[in-house]
Amino acid sequence: MPSLTITSGALAGQQFSFSESAVIGRGAYCDIRIDDSTVSRRHAEVTCGSDGVWRIHDLGSANGILHRGLPLRGELRIEGSVDLVIGEVAVSVTTTDAQATGQGAENSFPQLVGRLDLLAWIAALPARREAAGALISQVLDAIRERFIGCERVGLYVTRPGSRKLVEYGQEAASTDAQRPVSLALAEACLRHVDGVAGGASAIEPLGVARAPAGILAAPVILGGETLGVVVAESARSDTWNPMDRSLAKGIASVLAGLLEAERGNHPDRRVAERDLLLARRVQQHFLPQNTIRLPGYELAEAYVPARVVGGDHYDYFHFTDDRVGMVIADVSGKAVSAALVMARFGMAMRLLANQAGTPLDLLVTLNILLLDELESGMFVTAQVIALDVDSGRIEIANAGHPAPLLRAANGYVEQLVIEPGAALGANAQTRFASSTITLTPGACLLLYTDGLDEAQNKDGEQFGIERAKAAMQRAGKAPALLAEINRQVDAFVGSAAAADDLTLLLLSRD
Repeated sequence: MPSLTITSGALAGQQFSFSESAVIGRGAYCDIRIDDSTVSRRHAEVTCGSDGVWRIHDLGSANGILHRGLPLRGELRIEGSVDLVIGEVAVSVTTTDAQATGQGAENSFPQLVGRLDLLAWIAALPARREAAGALISQVLDAIRERFIGCERVGLYVTRPGSRKLVEYGQEAASTDAQRPVSLALAEACLRHVDGVAGGASAIEPLGVARAPAGILAAPVILGGETLGVVVAESARSDTWNPMDRSLAKGIASVLAGLLEAERGNHPDRRVAERDLLLARRVQQHFLPQNTIRLPGYELAEAYVPARVVGGDHYDYFHFTDDRVGMVIADVSGKAVSAALVMARFGMAMRLLANQAGTPLDLLVTLNILLLDELESGMFVTAQVIALDVDSGRIEIANAGHPAPLLRAANGYVEQLVIEPGAALGANAQTRFASSTITLTPGACLLLYTDGLDEAQNKDGEQFGIERAKAAMQRAGKAPALLAEINRQVDAFVGSAAAADDLTLLLLSRD
């Protein structure tokens, strides 16, 4: 079935399916609704003509549509898939019938397993006390082994004193006559700082002859210096999609740290410190890069890890009924292990969220996946909400996470009474429950991790829920309220070291 996938910003990964003409826009009655202020209420339309060819055209929008960097004039034929920018939102539109090619939904679960398995392997990297060069080779092998159709993975590095790339492990660069397609592909990918992932729509702009059917690539950058590029090639066009660019950048970040260690730039750096930096690079690619925009609402968030890396996570997405989804989660454990479990959790969220109909559906699926992912004794608490933007109605499902705080329009603050549920990854038979509230105009909802109420001062006293409730009474909408809560926590903790990560999500209605 044809689909549109958002590939940039806070809503990256949101996917819409359509079977007939569909209007794209910000308006409440659009077939494909993109909640971004740069998108017009009725921005564009996708249609299928009598010849069976899909086309897209602008509906007189304010900010237009870009195709290959140029404004779209008239209609554009969509053959297979195409990358566009609608307003300032990058999207990928695919019209190929996956079922007809035999490479559709039946492969989505194995591909998900491949991604999670790769991240699980990366999570175990700190325990491998081997030379950096050996670990680099193992990372490349791990990518090739975990993706269906992946035929080749190469790391191409810049040679000292030269801008030319050479494949990692080779003594010298190939001459122009000897250069393989893979090297030409690597040089083309080097210019794409945000990574490249997908099939024909991702590969065609690279302008490389005899290119593979699918690609996953990202420059390897450290401290502003480009060290090279990692490129994975597949014989299949559906091995990767534009959502996987964050995965490619995470892999590239890991390789950057290993190249740094191999070159001996920091011979006195402890291995544990290097592991923390690698974990942070992986983790940061699975957190939203921008705050979501919701007409009639204000949203603000804060993420403060207690260490270089943390075990908290949050994200935004859409359910299949177009309700806005938000998740906040906390994994037991600290530092590298917790951060990389959360990276795997974040990847699973982005792959599964847009297929879920309700918060309960999502928790059940995540629970099953995490059963085999978590080490003994580890667990994840999570809270998922679904917001109907028009009515303000919010469905909340909980998995052992602290209950939200709600401030009414009159200033009264309460901790919601909801079914606590059990943490994720503990038991396959766990049952979850949901509750429903309505966020009325002037009201505000706070989702948080236990780094808020359990924040301690130098005397070991906890900040507590009552102080959090009092802080919520002191400010107005989400951004001001976030600043006030952070100020109150900082003043209370003082010079004491943070014992836990702190994540806050605040949603207020105008």
